[in-house]
Amino acid sequence: MKKNIILLLIIALISSFSVYAYAAARAPEKNIAGKQVPIAEDFTLKDLNGKDVSLSAFKGKKVLLVFGATWCPYCVREVEDLKAFYERHQDKDVKLLNIDIQETVARVFSFVNKHNIKYTVLMDSDGNVANKYGVYGIPMIFFIDEAGIIKYQGSAPQGGFESLLK
Repeated sequence: MKKNIILLLIIALISSFSVYAYAAARAPEKNIAGKQVPIAEDFTLKDLNGKDVSLSAFKGKKVLLVFGATWCPYCVREVEDLKAFYERHQDKDVKLLNIDIQETVARVFSFVNKHNIKYTVLMDSDGNVANKYGVYGIPMIFFIDEAGIIKYQGSAPQGGFESLLK
């Protein structure tokens, strides 16, 4: 009887490990900081006016990607800091792209108007871009340098968004 229980536990353990190993092999890489942004990570999304915006259009420029949603309290708290960052840089030395995940244009448009947001907000209606970037929590920030290298990935940096430019 004890041998059967031990055998079942070993089989269950091996099965669990196999499922975990398979899932880990198929999961997108979570931390891609320090890596070149591959062509597969390029995207085209619509802004709130229905205009297509592609990441590749900013090749050779610094880009701050901010993934979030209007219902996320941490994302809402970040809005004032993002507005201040945008005001200081006005798209001259860094392009700020806020990517809203899986919400309606009407809801996001209302949020943008309420908070007087001037920076570019893009609609990731199906969540595909967030999946490409391995976004597993929001807000999620990616800072891409002029060479297309992801220099930062994570939540808002300790030193503020300005610290990303150093």
